[in-house]
Amino acid sequence: MSNSAPAPVAYRNLASRLLLSRQWEGQHAVPAGEPPSARLMKLLSRSLLKADTRGIEIEAPVFIIGTPRCGSTMLMQLLAANERIAYFTHSMNMFRDPRSFYAVEWLRRRLRLDVRGERYLRDSVYVDGSSPSEAMGFWGEALDMDPCTLSRSPRRIDDFAPERIDWIRDSIRQVIACSRERGARRFLSKCPALLTEVLLLQDIFPDARFIYLVRDGRMVANSLLKLFRRQREQDIKVDHPLFREQPFVPYPRVPALEQAADEYGLDDLRTTATVWGDSVKLMNQLRPQLKHCYEVRYEDVLHNPREQMRLIHEFCKLPSPKNEAYRQQIEQVGVIHHRNRYGGFDVVESIAGDSLRQYGYL
Repeated sequence: MSNSAPAPVAYRNLASRLLLSRQWEGQHAVPAGEPPSARLMKLLSRSLLKADTRGIEIEAPVFIIGTPRCGSTMLMQLLAANERIAYFTHSMNMFRDPRSFYAVEWLRRRLRLDVRGERYLRDSVYVDGSSPSEAMGFWGEALDMDPCTLSRSPRRIDDFAPERIDWIRDSIRQVIACSRERGARRFLSKCPALLTEVLLLQDIFPDARFIYLVRDGRMVANSLLKLFRRQREQDIKVDHPLFREQPFVPYPRVPALEQAADEYGLDDLRTTATVWGDSVKLMNQLRPQLKHCYEVRYEDVLHNPREQMRLIHEFCKLPSPKNEAYRQQIEQVGVIHHRNRYGGFDVVESIAGDSLRQYGYL
């Protein structure tokens, strides 16, 4: 277990502390359940605070794909600073019914209900109620992704009932409606679990834009191992009902995962190296089938963030933002808040050498 002290948490006001402290302390990649206010949110969303989704078209939604720990949170924060972009917020992520999102966001803003602090992974990423969320709870339910299994068969749109597909699309309209007043028209999502689901996402959203972010597999493999251990600490801390006897495995369900887990165990660098290498092989197979896919290395974004973001905005057919939020985000690119002591590079190279060479890491 980690002995590092938790970072300070700032509540916006007393009401925020009273209403949000329990949810903040119980953060988990997979929400354990809805907060006590869920019924009230559902009631308000059906009456006083019902989202108006008329006329909302889901135009070219943007999906950031890649393994966990590839820098996708940084990229999502940069894109989310664009006023044209709508996304799941951390506040929305606490509620299961997408029809409640508008009421949740309206009350958060009007009553100034918020909390800000370092997320439970203790990786120097600070979030608040308005920060973009991976929305693992939503995507897990929407696409029937079982968090307790290590394998997943490829699915396409015909594997789902038409009503489920309509519900997914309507949920995205609900998200866009929450940010409509500030001019948001385009939906953005980043969830590492979606790496294996890109063809299904393209079936549902035929004009989707995919940004495939790749990072040095030696760094990713080490960071994935750290992620697994931090996630297990949180499983135990919040006593998550799904993961009391088994850990939540935050690795993408690439084809080689199950065999690697059986051979090496989940808490092993050889497993995470296999996951990274197999994710590259999987995307080599899937990428030619994607209509709109832009590939970029994390290291190139760090080296020249303004130019890389210009190219990414151009690919997404979005104007480059000029607001203060974007300026602050791009100035933070490459700023080091903590240092990791990673090793075992030779192990990763022996397992994923071909994939590392493909992207110029060897």
